[in-house]
Amino acid sequence: MKSLICGLCFSLVVIFTNPLDVLPETSNLINRIEGQVYDPNHRPVENVHVELLDDVDSVIQRTKTNSAGRFTFSDVPPGRLRVKVLPFGTNLMEQTQEVMVTNLASNDTEYVEINLRYDKRSREAAVEKTTGVIFVQEIPAAARKSYTEGIADLAEYQEKGLEELQAAIDIFPDYFDALDSLGKEFISRRMYENGYPYLKKATDINPRSPSTFYSLAYAFYQMKQYLAALEAAKATTLLVPASVEAQLLYGTVLRITGSYTKAEETLLQANSLAKKMNGETHWQLALLYNRLNRTQDTINELETFLRLVPDSPDKNKIRDLIAKLKTSAKHNE
Repeated sequence: MKSLICGLCFSLVVIFTNPLDVLPETSNLINRIEGQVYDPNHRPVENVHVELLDDVDSVIQRTKTNSAGRFTFSDVPPGRLRVKVLPFGTNLMEQTQEVMVTNLASNDTEYVEINLRYDKRSREAAVEKTTGVIFVQEIPAAARKSYTEGIADLAEYQEKGLEELQAAIDIFPDYFDALDSLGKEFISRRMYENGYPYLKKATDINPRSPSTFYSLAYAFYQMKQYLAALEAAKATTLLVPASVEAQLLYGTVLRITGSYTKAEETLLQANSLAKKMNGETHWQLALLYNRLNRTQDTINELETFLRLVPDSPDKNKIRDLIAKLKTSAKHNE
């Protein structure tokens, strides 16, 4: 049977958790995360950076605490998220706290209180804890200073922040955190050609960072370098097998490259891992089943997608498509 939904592929597919790319909206609900940051003496910590991350450490939003140590993230997607406090220029340690956001029936507002600890380390080091592995680098003081200033400036003075991150790399070319941050910043701006070389070098330096591999895979995917995307996406799933986003990206690229059996297995894995049904997963399964001429499975996935994404701008086209598929299925009986 000739593919009936290929014409919609490019107009409907919206993929993954880059800090500026979101999946189709499933409702008009607005989720918020509100919180307050304290020091070890329970005093509010003002003017420190706070990031909202998804489960592969991609940045969704950034903000700063106010004079009362408070912060707010609005229009937050549902799912398992993490709030990360970055107290640059203080004697406090960064800290991350998990937050579960659901909006099954109404707007969801989650409140978090984060109590920071003093940083007792005596040397400058870059540390990333991923999958039980600690990655440590000795960082020259000048590079560390430029990196810290760059991260601080990205929220309000983006171009200056980019220049400072590049300066840190110029001082110390193997600076993982700087390479990783600069590469992801380019990806968030959809400047994939600019960003992927930094991420590729970052993975060579630290091959245990799932968020770096994920961002690299996403960049290659957007550049239509699918074999490279496949390799990076597979590495992400090996490092964080329980990540819905990682499995979804890997399954999508497997589908595109023709590995249909593995693609179905991976997309079904993404679906089973999701705490809430994910419209994009079902859309990708619909594309896969249509390619395999599994008409009823295609219909089922498209109907599930519409239930999850009722406000899709292409809802009428999808309904017409479902009707055509049902007619085709009857003729083939």
